[in-house]
Amino acid sequence: MTKQFYFLALFCSPFLLFSQNMPKEFQELWDAKAYESLLPKLEQFVSSHPNHLQAIEELGDVYGRLYKWESAAACYEKLTLVKPNQANYHFKYGGTVGMMAKKSSKFKALGLINQAKKSFSKAARLDPSHWPVRWAQVELYVQLPAFLGGSYNKALEIANELEAISELNGYFAKAYIYTQKNDKDQAKKFTKKAVKIRHLASCLGHQHQTKECTTHNNALHYDLAQACMTNDLDVDAAAFLFKKFIADFNSADRVPLELAHFQLSKLFLKQHKTEDALVHLNHALKLNPNFDLAKNEKKRILMSSPN
Repeated sequence: MTKQFYFLALFCSPFLLFSQNMPKEFQELWDAKAYESLLPKLEQFVSSHPNHLQAIEELGDVYGRLYKWESAAACYEKLTLVKPNQANYHFKYGGTVGMMAKKSSKFKALGLINQAKKSFSKAARLDPSHWPVRWAQVELYVQLPAFLGGSYNKALEIANELEAISELNGYFAKAYIYTQKNDKDQAKKFTKKAVKIRHLASCLGHQHQTKECTTHNNALHYDLAQACMTNDLDVDAAAFLFKKFIADFNSADRVPLELAHFQLSKLFLKQHKTEDALVHLNHALKLNPNFDLAKNEKKRILMSSPN
């Protein structure tokens, strides 16, 4: 399996906070992204409370953050059996099974992919407003080769469902599909439609976002920022969104953190904010010392600097 599946970013961010009858330390470790430290504590808690559904879900989420797909899938599968009408359990189970398929042989991958499709479809049926599962389906059908059931037409069909739930997500899903098809005109068309829904900096900056503002995952903040910058639509929104992506970055995001710092540095250069640009180039190089684009850009700035 050569294609990269991106939907891992969708399922391993929990939708609920740790409940009050679970140790406060668990939430603190999750917030600090200290997953290695949290894992044994959650495993022990679940061992002592085998019917605590939220603890099992959180354990699955931690396994997912640590790329332990089989263990994560076992947690979510147990939840689907106990609560078969809970859409989010099927969504997360489908995501982990899909990630297992990525590392499997072609023969085994076919069965796992079929299970992922079934789980995603069931989640969508159970919850017509569940937009993350629609994104997972779009990305799955786009990334799969045809012999495993990949289909741009099926992806577009699901993108239409997503658009009915959230125009912002629907437009970007279509932009994503057409980008993968190398149809630049259609990709640009839907990118502009998404960005022009409203002023994004104020829209996404609200604490309580409308469904039109809500993004499907942190990586979409990067996509939105990139669209704003490359199409010269809203420089302030682009800066806001790059910073939001950086602040909310986690191991599940498909865009490398150093790339976001690099793009933000380019944005600051456009605004003639050289010092700010250098700060983010340095961040990028600290994360990835072999990042040639950042090294070359920093060298160019320093050579042209009067100091």
